[in-house]
Amino acid sequence: MSKLAILICLLFSINLTAQDLVISKKGKLLYEENFEALTKRLKVGMGQWQIVDGKHIKGKQLKKDKHTAFRKMFLDHQDVIYQFDVKFEGKAYAKLLINYDLVHIANCLIKTDQLVITKLNEYKKRMMMATKAKKQGKPIEEGQWQKKNILLDQKPLSTEKNKWYTVTIELVNDELVATIGDVTVRGKHPGLKERKTNFGIQAAGLDEYVHFDNLKIWEALVK
Repeated sequence: MSKLAILICLLFSINLTAQDLVISKKGKLLYEENFEALTKRLKVGMGQWQIVDGKHIKGKQLKKDKHTAFRKMFLDHQDVIYQFDVKFEGKAYAKLLINYDLVHIANCLIKTDQLVITKLNEYKKRMMMATKAKKQGKPIEEGQWQKKNILLDQKPLSTEKNKWYTVTIELVNDELVATIGDVTVRGKHPGLKERKTNFGIQAAGLDEYVHFDNLKIWEALVK
């Protein structure tokens, strides 16, 4: 292949990468996990999880947990780009959960046939945090905490069994955008501006696994 052809291919690749980002551009890499082993930073969670051939992780929900399978990862962050690869064995589905302490701020739900973003109910988790703070003699945060989930956007999605898909989620100020292939959902809510201290991957479904790989988080810079 000639040098000119190689240059054209590189430029085309760069343009494809840029098109994946709707409201931001990548800044500093803040977090990276290739799921080659169940390391200490992957120890917090529920469900059945295992490393597949030292290359990626798969998880499924356990009936006894009465909760989706999840692995929680800790990172102080604000405006970011989350990106990871996911594949489904069947009708199980995946989530990325964005949190401040115990509070679930928002999530991105990836089903085999649907992509959804939601601003989540804060009230119950805030009360749990208040109880914990009171016992520890720490200041109690107060506010008009949201008492219901708010659907920000949803669109149909077409996926194939056992095929990898890249999920890109942009969180900038009060806006949340998620993209898989040519499907993009986006929405705004003032609560999205809250500080984030951890996030989690989730797998829902008792009979089939969800696979995850190549998780990266970058600082999100405004285009």
